Amino acid sequence: MLEQFDLIFYRGETPIARIIQRLTESQYSHVAMVIDPLHLIQLDWKTPVSIQHLAYPISQYDIYRLKIALTAEERGRVILFIREWISTGYDWKLIFSRLFNILFGTPIISSANRYNCDELIVDAFRHVGINLIERDIKLNPDTLSKSKLLYKVDENNNSFFAYKKDNKNRARS
Repeated sequence: MLEQFDLIFYRGETPIARIIQRLTESQYSHVAMVIDPLHLIQLDWKTPVSIQHLAYPISQYDIYRLKIALTAEERGRVILFIREWISTGYDWKLIFSRLFNILFGTPIISSANRYNCDELIVDAFRHVGINLIERDIKLNPDTLSKSKLLYKVDENNNSFFAYKKDNKNRARS
Protein backbone atom coordinates (compact mmCIF):
# COMPACT_ATOMS: atom_id res chain seq x y z
CA MET A 1 0.00 0.00 0.00
CA LEU A 2 1.22 3.48 -0.73
CA GLU A 3 2.29 5.36 2.36
CA GLN A 4 2.16 9.04 3.22
CA PHE A 5 5.21 10.85 1.81
CA ASP A 6 6.09 8.11 -0.69
CA LEU A 7 7.49 9.72 -3.81
CA ILE A 8 6.11 8.77 -7.22
CA PHE A 9 8.74 9.12 -9.94
CA TYR A 10 7.05 9.24 -13.31
CA ARG A 11 8.44 8.19 -16.67
CA GLY A 12 6.37 10.40 -18.92
CA GLU A 13 5.81 9.85 -22.61
CA THR A 14 4.72 13.34 -23.67
CA PRO A 15 7.03 15.52 -25.77
CA ILE A 16 7.83 17.73 -22.74
CA ALA A 17 8.56 14.66 -20.60
CA ARG A 18 10.90 13.28 -23.24
CA ILE A 19 12.74 16.61 -23.44
CA ILE A 20 13.19 16.62 -19.65
CA GLN A 21 14.42 13.02 -19.71
CA ARG A 22 16.86 13.72 -22.50
CA LEU A 23 18.27 16.95 -21.07
CA THR A 24 18.67 15.50 -17.57
CA GLU A 25 19.81 12.08 -18.85
CA SER A 26 17.13 10.55 -16.66
CA GLN A 27 14.42 7.96 -16.96
CA TYR A 28 12.16 10.21 -14.86
CA SER A 29 10.46 13.40 -15.97
CA HIS A 30 8.31 14.20 -12.93
CA VAL A 31 7.91 13.51 -9.23
CA ALA A 32 4.88 13.78 -6.94
CA MET A 33 4.37 13.04 -3.24
CA VAL A 34 1.72 10.76 -1.75
CA ILE A 35 -0.39 12.40 0.95
CA ASP A 36 -2.68 9.39 1.40
CA PRO A 37 -3.08 6.10 -0.52
CA LEU A 38 -5.26 7.71 -3.21
CA HIS A 39 -3.98 11.29 -3.41
CA LEU A 40 -0.83 13.07 -4.49
CA ILE A 41 0.44 16.57 -4.04
CA GLN A 42 1.94 17.69 -7.29
CA LEU A 43 2.41 20.42 -9.81
CA ASP A 44 3.46 20.45 -13.40
CA TRP A 45 3.81 22.85 -16.29
CA LYS A 46 0.04 23.09 -16.76
CA THR A 47 -1.27 22.63 -13.20
CA PRO A 48 -0.41 24.62 -10.04
CA VAL A 49 0.34 22.89 -6.74
CA SER A 50 -2.72 20.76 -6.07
CA ILE A 51 -4.05 17.57 -4.53
CA GLN A 52 -4.91 15.05 -7.21
CA HIS A 53 -5.88 11.42 -7.52
CA LEU A 54 -3.15 8.96 -8.42
CA ALA A 55 -3.90 8.40 -12.10
CA TYR A 56 -0.58 7.34 -13.59
CA PRO A 57 -0.43 3.91 -15.24
CA ILE A 58 1.49 1.55 -12.93
CA SER A 59 3.96 0.77 -15.71
CA GLN A 60 5.03 4.43 -15.94
CA TYR A 61 6.17 5.16 -12.39
CA ASP A 62 8.35 3.94 -9.56
CA ILE A 63 7.71 4.39 -5.86
CA TYR A 64 10.42 5.57 -3.50
CA ARG A 65 10.11 5.74 0.27
CA LEU A 66 12.00 7.53 3.04
CA LYS A 67 14.50 5.36 4.91
CA ILE A 68 13.86 7.37 8.06
CA ALA A 69 10.63 7.62 10.01
CA LEU A 70 9.12 11.04 10.55
CA THR A 71 7.73 12.01 13.91
CA ALA A 72 4.09 13.06 14.13
CA GLU A 73 5.26 16.67 14.50
CA GLU A 74 7.47 16.43 11.38
CA ARG A 75 4.61 14.89 9.38
CA GLY A 76 2.33 17.73 10.41
CA ARG A 77 4.92 20.36 9.52
CA VAL A 78 5.51 18.83 6.06
CA ILE A 79 1.75 18.86 5.40
CA LEU A 80 1.44 22.48 6.62
CA PHE A 81 4.35 23.50 4.38
CA ILE A 82 2.68 21.87 1.36
CA ARG A 83 -0.70 23.45 2.18
CA GLU A 84 0.87 26.90 2.17
CA TRP A 85 1.82 26.40 -1.48
CA ILE A 86 -1.52 25.03 -2.78
CA SER A 87 -2.49 26.85 -6.01
CA THR A 88 1.03 28.22 -6.54
CA GLY A 89 2.03 28.22 -10.19
CA TYR A 90 4.93 26.50 -11.88
CA ASP A 91 8.41 28.06 -11.75
CA TRP A 92 9.14 28.63 -15.42
CA LYS A 93 12.13 30.81 -14.56
CA LEU A 94 13.75 27.82 -12.85
CA ILE A 95 12.96 25.50 -15.75
CA PHE A 96 14.47 27.82 -18.34
CA SER A 97 17.50 28.58 -16.17
CA ARG A 98 18.07 24.82 -15.74
CA LEU A 99 17.85 24.42 -19.52
CA PHE A 100 20.34 27.26 -20.09
CA ASN A 101 22.59 25.79 -17.40
CA ILE A 102 22.66 22.45 -19.21
CA LEU A 103 23.24 24.06 -22.60
CA PHE A 104 25.48 27.01 -21.72
CA GLY A 105 26.59 26.62 -18.10
CA THR A 106 24.71 29.70 -16.88
CA PRO A 107 23.61 29.94 -13.22
CA ILE A 108 20.38 28.29 -12.09
CA ILE A 109 17.86 30.85 -10.82
CA SER A 110 14.47 30.20 -9.26
CA SER A 111 11.49 32.45 -8.62
CA ALA A 112 10.86 33.55 -5.04
CA ASN A 113 7.25 32.36 -4.77
CA ARG A 114 7.02 29.48 -7.22
CA TYR A 115 8.07 25.86 -7.37
CA ASN A 116 8.46 22.95 -9.69
CA CYS A 117 7.83 19.31 -8.80
CA ASP A 118 11.18 18.24 -7.37
CA GLU A 119 11.97 21.55 -5.68
CA LEU A 120 8.66 21.57 -3.74
CA ILE A 121 9.33 18.10 -2.33
CA VAL A 122 12.94 18.85 -1.40
CA ASP A 123 11.94 22.09 0.35
CA ALA A 124 9.05 20.42 2.19
CA PHE A 125 11.48 17.99 3.80
CA ARG A 126 14.17 20.65 4.35
CA HIS A 127 11.50 22.55 6.28
CA VAL A 128 11.74 19.81 8.94
CA GLY A 129 15.52 19.42 8.75
CA ILE A 130 15.70 16.52 6.30
CA ASN A 131 17.99 17.16 3.34
CA LEU A 132 17.09 14.67 0.65
CA ILE A 133 19.93 16.01 -1.52
CA GLU A 134 22.88 18.28 -0.95
CA ARG A 135 22.36 21.90 -1.95
CA ASP A 136 25.18 21.82 -4.51
CA ILE A 137 23.65 18.94 -6.51
CA LYS A 138 21.75 19.93 -9.65
CA LEU A 139 18.19 19.04 -8.73
CA ASN A 140 15.98 17.06 -11.11
CA PRO A 141 13.74 14.01 -10.62
CA ASP A 142 16.66 11.65 -11.32
CA THR A 143 19.06 13.18 -8.79
CA LEU A 144 16.26 13.19 -6.22
CA SER A 145 15.54 9.49 -6.86
CA LYS A 146 19.20 8.76 -6.03
CA SER A 147 18.96 10.33 -2.57
CA LYS A 148 20.69 8.33 0.16
CA LEU A 149 17.56 8.85 2.25
CA LEU A 150 15.23 7.09 -0.23
CA TYR A 151 14.79 3.50 -1.33
CA LYS A 152 12.83 2.08 -4.23
CA VAL A 153 9.75 0.11 -3.21
CA ASP A 154 9.40 -3.25 -4.92
CA GLU A 155 5.90 -3.17 -6.41
CA ASN A 156 5.76 -6.99 -6.46
CA ASN A 157 5.94 -7.02 -2.66
CA ASN A 158 3.50 -4.16 -2.27
CA SER A 159 0.11 -5.50 -1.14
CA PHE A 160 -1.86 -2.91 -3.13
CA PHE A 161 -0.20 -3.93 -6.39
CA ALA A 162 -0.18 -7.64 -5.57
CA TYR A 163 -3.92 -7.49 -4.94
CA LYS A 164 -4.52 -5.81 -8.28
CA LYS A 165 -2.42 -8.43 -10.08
CA ASP A 166 -4.15 -11.32 -8.27
CA ASN A 167 -7.61 -10.00 -9.16
CA LYS A 168 -6.58 -9.63 -12.78
CA ASN A 169 -5.40 -13.25 -12.88
CA ARG A 170 -8.57 -14.54 -11.20
CA ALA A 171 -10.77 -12.78 -13.73
CA ARG A 172 -9.01 -14.63 -16.53
CA SER A 173 -9.29 -18.07 -14.90
